[in-house]
Amino acid sequence: MGSARRRHPGGAWRRRVDGAPLLRDGRPALPGGRAYRRRRPDGRVRLPRAGADGRPVDDAARRAVSPRPGGGRLGGPRRRLLDDAGVALLRVGLAVSLTGPLAPRGTCARRGLELWADEARGAGRAVELMVRDDQSDARTARRQVEGLLRHVDLLAGPYSSGLTRAVAPIAETHGFVLWNHGGAADDIHAQRLRAPVGILTPASRYFERALRWIPDGPVLVLGRRASGFSAAVTAGTEAAARRLGRAVRAETYPAASHLPPFVERLSAESPALLLAAGRFEDDVALARILSRGARPPTVLVAAGVRQFGEALGVAADRFVGPSQWEASADIVPDLGPSGPSFSRRFTARFGVAPDYPAAQAYAAGLVMRRCVELAGTLDQEKLRAAAATLDCTTLFGRFRIDPETGLQTGHEMLLAEWAGGRRRVVPV
Repeated sequence: MGSARRRHPGGAWRRRVDGAPLLRDGRPALPGGRAYRRRRPDGRVRLPRAGADGRPVDDAARRAVSPRPGGGRLGGPRRRLLDDAGVALLRVGLAVSLTGPLAPRGTCARRGLELWADEARGAGRAVELMVRDDQSDARTARRQVEGLLRHVDLLAGPYSSGLTRAVAPIAETHGFVLWNHGGAADDIHAQRLRAPVGILTPASRYFERALRWIPDGPVLVLGRRASGFSAAVTAGTEAAARRLGRAVRAETYPAASHLPPFVERLSAESPALLLAAGRFEDDVALARILSRGARPPTVLVAAGVRQFGEALGVAADRFVGPSQWEASADIVPDLGPSGPSFSRRFTARFGVAPDYPAAQAYAAGLVMRRCVELAGTLDQEKLRAAAATLDCTTLFGRFRIDPETGLQTGHEMLLAEWAGGRRRVVPV
């Protein structure tokens, strides 16, 4: 038989000898890859008549899988695998930063989800956690998520708003819910995507509790316009302060060389409250200078994590940070362990105390599993519907989302102040 070929959409040559699509270098196109798929005029993906192995695909199995940019139905049920005991195996995918600048918090998130998976298996539930390193890079994160989606039932998001923003459209295209435990930027949920389900308080509400802590006087907010997260924190804080009738001014974070003159000007202006949402190194550099003299009450996003105290030592004292989670917070969960219990288990397992990325990843595991139980299926649309109606409290706090956007509406931020090398919750 001849080897008549024709150009296939997506850059592949379809070879009619065995019916399998081939790339230019002769490698078979993988199912789900661009070269393998064909799209209908309405944008839905149609499976080809032959698989990559050359075998014809039965017409009943040739279905359209909606990519739904702009919202629509998510994917249907997937084939269940069984573990050695014959129990249905739940496969959970996680692409997270294990190397690169985000590695400390990415590793913390991985450990939180690992602990959840270990404890689920200990309770007789078959869970397999598949982890990939996104190297703190958006392009790598997209590639890793594309690979994971061929093998998993549930997809947990990466750490950081930038990486979560990068992979959310991919989850949407493949019809998967993205259980977003690591990206707080509001715009992740403002793209008319149904995939993201938020665990975190969104960035626009990060400083609401700080405004209640110091309820009067002018407010100065520092942020970075180039960062979606920082921009959301700044805009949300400005709006909240104005609703309270307070004078508020937002400024771009000064460069490191301009911090000393900025602090001098700050002393002359004396705002009632200084709020800053820069990069971690920005906040640390500012705190180092402010610690040398008198300063207004200061709330820094970086002060909400353990590394802030490690970087500054005793100079961290009296700085306050917004915190998604503190083990000592007065939270009574109705799903999963308490904060102190989780903290003890985590420390026993990994030899270090958990920070908030571990708690929010662990909470994502609890919420995912609960939605599977409520839906009674792995149909992603039904899981999304279960998440939209779920109202519960975990060690992380309340879980409740906006049914349309998936934005977290139930969880509240905390304030934590450094004293003697430790953080304590500030009552507000």
